[in-house]
Amino acid sequence: MKQASVCSAQHASHAPFGGLNRSRLLAVVALGLAFAGPAAAEGSFDSLTALANGALTGQNVTRPVPGFELLVLQHGQPLYHQAFGQWTAGQLANVDSSSKTMSAALLMSVTETHPATFQLDTKLSSLLPAFDRDDKRDISVRQAFSHTSGLSGSDVGSPILANPNITLQQAASLIAAQPTIAAAGTAFAYGGLSMQAAGAAAEVATGQAFVDLFQARIAGPLQLADTRFVLASDSNPRVAGGLASTARDFGRFMDMLLGQGVDRATGATVLSAASVNTMLTRQTTDQQVIINSPADNSLYGVGVWLDQLGPAGPTVDALAAGARGFHSWIDAASGLVFVFATDSTTFQNVERLSSMMHVAVLSAVPEPSGALLGMAGLGLVLGLRRRRLNLRGCAQRPERNYSSDAKLRRAVSSSGNRRSIT
Repeated sequence: MKQASVCSAQHASHAPFGGLNRSRLLAVVALGLAFAGPAAAEGSFDSLTALANGALTGQNVTRPVPGFELLVLQHGQPLYHQAFGQWTAGQLANVDSSSKTMSAALLMSVTETHPATFQLDTKLSSLLPAFDRDDKRDISVRQAFSHTSGLSGSDVGSPILANPNITLQQAASLIAAQPTIAAAGTAFAYGGLSMQAAGAAAEVATGQAFVDLFQARIAGPLQLADTRFVLASDSNPRVAGGLASTARDFGRFMDMLLGQGVDRATGATVLSAASVNTMLTRQTTDQQVIINSPADNSLYGVGVWLDQLGPAGPTVDALAAGARGFHSWIDAASGLVFVFATDSTTFQNVERLSSMMHVAVLSAVPEPSGALLGMAGLGLVLGLRRRRLNLRGCAQRPERNYSSDAKLRRAVSSSGNRRSIT
């Protein structure tokens, strides 16, 4: 793949594992755990707990992690749920870029109900007149939600996305006035500007505000009582990075994706299986130049990173990750959902820890074949999580240490200016 990765080039010396590929890292981690001493028995999460406690004191991380919450689900049932350090179970967290996956699900829902006016290949210009100009006329919803629109990927400190006093429509018009950095569909540039515009297009197609659509189509049906947009405002929600959520809520959402669009708890269909499969199918190509990316590749679906591609069609594993550490992955083969809930660190700081936790979870849960993780299961490990994320250089927000989520809860319950919690 031809790469002109501004992020990777500028921050290569700060990459958490040097140039180590993610799959090789997991192989090393697996072997390290295998030779470190007696392994925990299958079905035991002792290794996961030990890793979590170690992170509080600085083990396997660059800096100690003040607090976080872990949740493991299998087929919708909780296998493990525990809070550590300065964190309480159910505490709210800014999920940052993990918002992209939830917003993508919302847009897929709109494609189902408004097929005549809103599809992934619908041009933004057909719904947003400001995009009806030469360099932006051909940008599609698909490209906007897979970072291939040609718009600048960098959105850190964007006054458009951070402005609580404008509407999403006004934000889209301001974004349309920004210069493009590539022709639509020719390059991968990670960021939230294009997704903000796609959210505005969904508003036009449905005649409803984005936050209302989210509540009616995602949060409501899944009973996500603590999940909503807190940045920048209800009128200008940060589509790609403004959600607050909890481990429980986000886990239930990810399990819905694993369940092909069905909420296991209620049986409600949130998305069609076809929509979920589309989200989890690669929308990018190796021919696209990587201009800006927090990863060592561009394996991206609709609003979600893809970890392990199947031979054809949807991915086997997928990851939603945020700059301040909140992340979640799904493992289709094992029916697993894992959530690491925090906003008091950085994803870069916990990435190696996350890989070790991935191995610990797989070792505690029997694979479909019943084989234990070890040399026999190393082939599976080698295929997992092939991407190295370096969110510090591309989409980083200030590191925060919330010893209490009272401030965030006030922001969630308030209809006023929410900018203060960035």
